[in-house]
Amino acid sequence: MYFAAVLTLLFVSEALALKYTDCGSKSGRIIDVRLTGCEDSDVCELKRGETYTYGLSFESLTDSENVKAHVYGIVGGVTMPYPLPNPNACETEDIECPIENGKVYDFENTFDVRTSYPAMRLDVKWELKDDNNENIVCGIIPVQIV
Repeated sequence: MYFAAVLTLLFVSEALALKYTDCGSKSGRIIDVRLTGCEDSDVCELKRGETYTYGLSFESLTDSENVKAHVYGIVGGVTMPYPLPNPNACETEDIECPIENGKVYDFENTFDVRTSYPAMRLDVKWELKDDNNENIVCGIIPVQIV
């Protein structure tokens, strides 16, 4: 009975997880991706004028003095950078640099969906890069701006 309960919880938690695609993590491994309000959605609905929190848990497979965050919107196959106020992930309270091989880190960042953004479907690509400009982790989340 206990085994069945644990199995059920695992399947439910997997079913309720945010859908994402690993887009080339090289020197790290994604453990978990979170986006407020999108815990059980294949396409995350983002409302204009709202602020959202993005979270990423990952295991580093490298040592790196620095970690830089990059965000892109992908529309119709065209990748456009999204400016972050501070792309230096080491200056957040989440990641203490240097990062070390084999350690797990949890990165969070907030972003605004401006009212000037058009209502549209796109993919959001998040990257954390190491000293060699290699992707520690890279994830793509499908979103719908409403």
